[in-house]
Amino acid sequence: MNKTIKKALDKIKKNNKNKIHFSIDIDIILNIDYNNQNIPIRAAIHLPYGNGKKYKILALIEKEKRKELYNIKEKYKYLKIGYKKYIDKIKKRLIKFDIIIATPKTMQLVSQLGKILGPKGLMPNPFLGTVTNLPQKIINEIINGKIFLKSDRYGIIHSSVGRINFTNQQLISNIQFLINYLKRKKNNTLKGELIKKIYLSSTMGTSYLIKS
Repeated sequence: MNKTIKKALDKIKKNNKNKIHFSIDIDIILNIDYNNQNIPIRAAIHLPYGNGKKYKILALIEKEKRKELYNIKEKYKYLKIGYKKYIDKIKKRLIKFDIIIATPKTMQLVSQLGKILGPKGLMPNPFLGTVTNLPQKIINEIINGKIFLKSDRYGIIHSSVGRINFTNQQLISNIQFLINYLKRKKNNTLKGELIKKIYLSSTMGTSYLIKS
């Protein structure tokens, strides 16, 4: 498959006439039938080379835990730290974040926002590590390449696997790592392979089939 991936990447880069550092995106169509009780994919993984994306992170943290995050905030401008004032903004639909981190204590209020955060995929989840008593750990992991995977209601995973200025080898390593991870996620109720098709594209660019 590496040759097919390389050909797709070569075409994507060749079509980038303006040399803009677009995201390289992957769409993975899974063999998931939610009506047949197959479980959606939810996972957090660390790509070998990260994906180069600067995630806007909101840390909903009680006051006594915020001090340890200020050093991160000084270096990473996309991090916001607070609690109740951001709860109010979320209630008013004034949210522009990619990831929300919470502690067990702040989840007492955050859990009431499920109707707002849930459909956007922003509800903190202890399984993914976004509900934690060690927020600085998960935030550092996200900054250093951790990504979150979620299959949508159609059984498709949409994710960024790098930037167009990454080398082909870096992108291939990230893509293969992701594919191999998903292959290990297959459950016993699933008939056939978990992955049906895979497409690669750049942001707003042509999509290329790399597995059918």
